[in-house]
Formats: sequence, structure tokens, C-alpha cells
Amino acid sequence: MTTSSQVYYRKWRPGTFSDLAGQDHVGNTLRQAVMQGRVSHSYLFCGTRGSGKTTTARVLSKAINCLNPQEGDPCDECAICVSINEGRNLDVIELDAASNRGVEEIREIRDKVHFQPAQNRRKVYIIDEAHMLTREASNAFLKTLEEPPAHVIFILCTTEADRILPTILSRCQRYDFRRLPGQTIYDRLAYITDREGVAIQPDALRMVSRNAGGSMRDALNMLEQLAVSADREITLRDVEDALGIVRSDAYLSLAQQMLAGDTSGALETINQVVWEGGEPRQLHRQTLDILRAMLLLAWDAGDTLDLPDDTLAGLRAAVQKTDAANILRAVRIWGEANLRYDAPSSLPLEIAAAEICRPAPVANNAAPAIAAEPPAQPQPQSAGGGRAPQPQRGREPARNDPPPSARGGQRPASGPPPSPSRQPPPGNGGPAPARSPTPAAAPDSLQGRWGEVVRRLGREKGSKYNLGALLRDCRPDGVRLGDDNATLVLPFSNAANLDRMQEELNDPRVRDTIEQAIEQCFGERHPFTVTLAGANGDNGRQTRSSVQDSPLYRTAIGLGARPIEEN
Repeated sequence: MTTSSQVYYRKWRPGTFSDLAGQDHVGNTLRQAVMQGRVSHSYLFCGTRGSGKTTTARVLSKAINCLNPQEGDPCDECAICVSINEGRNLDVIELDAASNRGVEEIREIRDKVHFQPAQNRRKVYIIDEAHMLTREASNAFLKTLEEPPAHVIFILCTTEADRILPTILSRCQRYDFRRLPGQTIYDRLAYITDREGVAIQPDALRMVSRNAGGSMRDALNMLEQLAVSADREITLRDVEDALGIVRSDAYLSLAQQMLAGDTSGALETINQVVWEGGEPRQLHRQTLDILRAMLLLAWDAGDTLDLPDDTLAGLRAAVQKTDAANILRAVRIWGEANLRYDAPSSLPLEIAAAEICRPAPVANNAAPAIAAEPPAQPQPQSAGGGRAPQPQRGREPARNDPPPSARGGQRPASGPPPSPSRQPPPGNGGPAPARSPTPAAAPDSLQGRWGEVVRRLGREKGSKYNLGALLRDCRPDGVRLGDDNATLVLPFSNAANLDRMQEELNDPRVRDTIEQAIEQCFGERHPFTVTLAGANGDNGRQTRSSVQDSPLYRTAIGLGARPIEEN
């Protein structure tokens, strides 16, 4: 046997259907097909990497050509089986569709399939990564795949069956290979280490099987790396050091600290792991697995967890100190940490940990209650000495009505007059009071409700732009109610964003979407108007300085535009 074939995943490749690990449903069906002489002319093997697709294809090619089959299994000892195992059989052709994906390569296969086998009864074509074939090549392959010569069998292997043309799928018998369970990988690794004489602790071997991602090939590569590097019994610490895995007590401690609200401890754990050379992605993934395990334990669904006993004991103790809602919130926040563009940095993990440790906001959709009854205000007097008519709720002021500041009347005996710009909208908890408009809640209530509106629209797409992204430009401390105590005034900090929003509002559906979000957060529907921060409050126009500071203004002047005054 050559040196290259001494690697574990090639040396211990299964040679019969009985040796296939975790794919009994595939092996039993193919064995019965060989025994009954009902082998199909084309197969499609689908599954994740390392699940045994190519290995099964080779076993099937041996079984249908073996000189001494054993109840559907190849003997693995005759000249044909040995030549297939060694890769020198002329009638078993393995092709990589990633590098032979064009029409010319398929035409070459189509021309050669008519030649009789050189030494076997059947000629077998094994096409790996079949989803990489181009559409033109797949169409050119259709007729040959549907009606090949009697001595030819096609076996297509792929990890992405959804990318294969439906016309190809309908011409093949499909077999789906399952992702290998951790226990199945562990049993196979234990068998191989026993045969190879590798001394390794059970916890270390279980760590290897858990980190293989359901791939037997990955697990065997890890095992061989450990066997080569160690000159003694392999321990759990050796596995963590050799594979760059964060030590198991670190991510367990991190999960416990975050759920306990220990911000300092969680940040210190993250930085300590990274300082010791731990990979942030690995820390993120393993901690997420721990949080998921705690969620399952909280809902009494942790029977299938494959974790050491001491880890499970620590998880159960942590679950008893918190509730499932808090764990679910931690899973969501930690899972959304984005390490895609800044993998070496631990900042996304630190932000997620700090947010989890911060107490969850209490949801309160009810209208805020009035904390204290304001002092009674004298009714303003009309010019003739009578009582001035009060504006009715929901009535638009007439065009010739005087502004509130110009109406007659008296102010309260003490305190400043109520400012319309600081009044939140009336709640939906009861009828509107009959007295003149007064603030219904603290100013931060209006800001909080506007922030909820922006969050609700975070993923809403307008005609061209994301509505939440545009409305995020409106500072919450600048959002106010208009003089009619009903219209929301939304001041934009950036003139370009204001222009984009005005363009979006040309579509009535966009305005209706925003008003619906306002109604859900404020308790009632409010019209709104958009303006630029720093605009004149009387007529909503921009000041001269804010216009001249605009990048759009400066660009227009640079292109030769002439500014004009607008009445």
C-alpha cells in the first residue's frame, strides 16, 4: 500500500455495505438490489460532506462486478475488488464535475459509453460534485443518463441536490445520506483507535466526534493529527490545544455569567480566551451550543444532548437559577453576533455579552397614565367677554383660526405654559379629557415610543429604500407633536435622507405603512410630517445657514447653479 493511502480516512474506508457507518437505510436497499439483480442505470447520492457518498458508490461498483459476492456484499478479496480499491480498475471511472463541468467533457463521456468494459461486467461512472455541471452540460447529459447502454451505470454524488436540474433528478434513483450522529462517529473512532493502538481518553475521543460536524472524514483527520503529535495517552486538554478549541470550562462559565447578569465577568472571560489564542468564531459557536443545550434543558427536552456529565450538571444548575425566557433572549442576541466581516476581533462578542447581561426591557403597550392632575386652568375669554370655543378632538383647525399663542385668555397661576412640542399623543386607555391640551406623559415616553416605531420598521422595504434606516436619522429627542397636538413632526438630521423619505412618501402605501407602525406603538393613528432639523418652526422651511451647509447645495453651486430666494 502506498504512503498516501496510509491516511486514516483512506486506510479505514468501508469496503462493504455492512461496514457503512450510520447509513443502514442506503446499504440495505442497495444490497437487496444487487441480490435481486435489479440495479438501476443511474443513482443520485445526496448528503453532507464525509457522510459516505463516494465510498458507497465504490462499494456498489464492486458489488455489481465482484467475482464472489457474499449476499449482496462484495468479497473485497477478488482481483476486481482489489483493483477498484487500489484505483486502477479501467471500468470504474471517477470524475470531478467541478473541473469537468462543460459541454465538451459531457460529450466525451457520451461518446465513450458505447465501448464495452475492459475487464468488468459493468462500466461505472462516478461523478462527484454533480451540482457543478453547467446547465448546458446537464442538458447534453439527459439522453445518455436516461437510456445508457446496458453495460453502463452512472452514480452522481452531490452535497447540494437543490442545484441539480429537475430533469436530472427525475432520471435517477435518489438516496439521501444522513448527517452522522456523534455517537456513531465515536463508535467508529473507538474501533479504529483500538486497531491502531492509539491511547486516548474517552472524553477526548468524544470531543473529537462532537467537533467533526457529522463528517467521518473530518473526524478521522482530527484523530490522525492527534495520533501523530502525541507520544503518550491523548487527553482532553491535548485535543483542545491541538485543534484550537476553546477549553470547555471557558464557554460554560461565559454562558453562566451572561445569564447571571455578570457583565464584568463575561467580558473578562471573552478577553482571556482571545488573549490565550482562542478563536472568536469558535468561542461564539461553542457558547451558542451551550446556550442551546440550556434552552433544551429548561424545557425538559435535553435527552439527546451529547455532553460530558460534569458539563450537564453545570448546565442544570445554571438553568435552575434563571427562566426559559431569559435563556431564549440570550440565544437570540448571542446568535445574532456578526463575526463575518471582523472575525479576528472580539468586539461583536463583547457587545452581545453586554446586551445579554443588561436587564430585559419590560414590555408595556398600554397608554401611560397621568401621574398627577395638573392645576385647573381658567378658560380663555373671547373678545366679547364670553368663553372662547374649545377645539374639538379630531377636528382640523380652520384656515383663519388664530394660533394658540394669539388667542385670548390667561395662563395658569404658576408654572410655564404647556409646550406643544413636548406633548405625547393621548393614550388609548379612555376618552380624551375635556380640558385644554396638557402633557399626558413624561417627555421620554414620546422618545421611547418613537424608538419602537423605528425598530418595527427596521426590515420594511419602501419603494427604493429601507424605511427603518431612513427614519433612524430622526433623533428621538427632536420628534415632537405639532400645534394641533396630533401630527408628529419628524426632523431629519441629513438633507439627503429627507429627500429620500419625501421620495418614498410619494407612494401612499409607504405612508400608510408608517402610520400603521405609529398606531401600533402610540395606541392611535397619527398623521406625520417630515422636515429638516434646524428648520424654521413656523413654516417648516430650512434656515439659510442649514441650506448652504448642505452637500447637495454645494454640489449644485459647483456645477454653476444660481441660488434663488423662495417666498
